[in-house]
Amino acid sequence: MVTMLIDHTAVALPMPYFLYGLLRFIGRIAAPILFFFIAEGYHHTGNKNKYMMRLAAFAAVSYIPFVWFMKGNLPNGNNWLTLNVIYTLLIGFLALRAKREIEQPGLKTTVILVLLWLSLPGDWSYLAVLYILAFDHFRGDFKKQAYAYCAITLISMIPELSYPVVCLLNSQPMIQQNLAIGIINLGRFLPIGLLYLYNGQKGGGGKWAQWGFYVFYPFHLIILCIIRALLNG
Repeated sequence: MVTMLIDHTAVALPMPYFLYGLLRFIGRIAAPILFFFIAEGYHHTGNKNKYMMRLAAFAAVSYIPFVWFMKGNLPNGNNWLTLNVIYTLLIGFLALRAKREIEQPGLKTTVILVLLWLSLPGDWSYLAVLYILAFDHFRGDFKKQAYAYCAITLISMIPELSYPVVCLLNSQPMIQQNLAIGIINLGRFLPIGLLYLYNGQKGGGGKWAQWGFYVFYPFHLIILCIIRALLNG
C-alpha cells in the first residue's frame, strides 16, 4: 500500500521530473507483490468463490475512482474502458482457476487465452495474468519463480531496453520521456528482494490484513483526485 501510494502520488500531482521518476521507480514494487498474493491466495483461501466475488465487488467499487484518477474525469464514451488493477487481479485469479481446475487441455488453453484478451483494458493488462500464472506454476521454488518473473519482465521491456541502441544506430536524439520510462520500469525488479523474505506463513493484522487493501485502493485514489482538483483550482 505504501509503494502504491508513492506511485500514484507521482501520477496524480505535479512535481519535478526527477522526483516523478524516482517515485514511480519505487512504485513499481506494488503491483508484482499483488500478483504474488493472488497466486498464494488461491492456495490459502477457504472459499475460492468468495475470494473471486470479493475481487469482483471491489473492482466495481474502484471503477469510477480509477477512471477519475487516470483520465481526470468521470467515465464517458471516450474513457469508459479504463479498468483498475483489482479487475486485472480478478482476471488473473480466473486464469489460475482455469489452469488448476479445467482438465481438458484444449478447453483450458482456450479459456486462458480469452482471459488474456479480457485483461487488455485492465491496469498491467496481460502481464498481470502471466505473472500470476508463473508464480503459481513454480510455487514452492522461489528461485524458479524469480527467474520466470525476471524473464517475463525482460521480454516485456525489449522495446524500452532497445530504445537507446536504436537511437544510436539511427543517429537519432533520445527523447527524455521515452528513456525515463525504461529507467522507471527497471523498478519492476525491486520486488524480488521483498518476495524472497516471504516464509509461507500467515502474518498478523486480522481482518485489517484481509480487508485493508480493498478499502485503501479506491479511498486513496479518491483522495488524490480531490487534492489534484484543489491544486488545479
